[in-house]
Amino acid sequence: MRFFQTISAVRLPAGLALLGLSASGMLAAETTAATRAPAVEIGVRSSVDERWEGVHRRGPIEHGKVYLIASLNQSPSEKKLVQPVDEAALLREFRKALDTQGFREITAGETPEVVLTLLYGRGHLRNPYLANIAGDITAGSIAPTPMESQLAASIDPRLYDKRMSLRYESKVMVAQKEKLFIRVSAWKYPGDRKETPVLFWKTTMVVDEPDVNDLNALYPQMLAAGVRFFDRVAPEEEVTISTAVPEGTVKLAPLVILEPEDRAGQTPEKPAGQRPR
Repeated sequence: MRFFQTISAVRLPAGLALLGLSASGMLAAETTAATRAPAVEIGVRSSVDERWEGVHRRGPIEHGKVYLIASLNQSPSEKKLVQPVDEAALLREFRKALDTQGFREITAGETPEVVLTLLYGRGHLRNPYLANIAGDITAGSIAPTPMESQLAASIDPRLYDKRMSLRYESKVMVAQKEKLFIRVSAWKYPGDRKETPVLFWKTTMVVDEPDVNDLNALYPQMLAAGVRFFDRVAPEEEVTISTAVPEGTVKLAPLVILEPEDRAGQTPEKPAGQRPR
C-alpha cells in the first residue's frame, strides 16, 4: 500500500477519497493562520440642524434624500497628502455609499432636496469635545478656534468633571492631533443666488497619522463608516469604528511518495481484491 508523507506517514483506509484522490494518495495542505492588517480607527463626527420652539429643542430635522453633488474639493494644507487622491474614484465610492442609505441623485429636470459638498484632506480639525464649550460648534471653519486650542491645554471649569476621567481626557488630546479627513455637508437648495446658505447636516470621518496613511486606500472604509450617520445625530461627540481587512494564504506542502521497504526481498503482500500495479 502506498501512502504520502508530509510530517509523518498517514495510512488511509481502502476506498477513502479525499479532495478527489483515492486511497492510494493524499494531498497534504498546510494552511497558514489568517493574518489581519492593523485595525484602522475611524472617527465619525455628525450633527444635524435642530427644530426649536423658543428656547426649547424639539429634536433634529430629517431632510430629503434626492441630492445634487455641488463640489468636491481638497482642503488647503501646508503638508501634502501621502499620495494625490483619485477624485473620480472617490466620487464613485461616495455615490455607492449614498445608494446604500436610500439617497438618489437627481435626474434631468428635478430639483434636489439637498445639495452635497465633499471636502477632504489633512489638517488639525475643530475638537468635537470642546466645540460646544466654545459656543460655536456650528461655525463653518475646519480649524480649531483659539478658544478650543486654549481649552485643550487647560482644565476648563465647565468640563472639570469630564476631564477628570482619563478616558475622556485621552479623547480630548487625540482629537487635537492632525487628521486625514473627509467631510460631507448637506445644504438647502437655494431659491435664489442671494439666499444665505443653510446647512442641514454635516458628517466628518477622520483617521490619524496622515504622514503614513494614504487616503486613497482608506476612503472606502471611511465612507462606509460615516454614511450611516448622514442626516443623523451621532450618539456622542465622536463615534470610533475599528475595522481591519482579513488576509490569509493556503500553502501546499511538498508531497513525498514513500514505498514500504521489502525486508524479505519480496513484493509486499497486497490486500485481497487489489489489482497489481
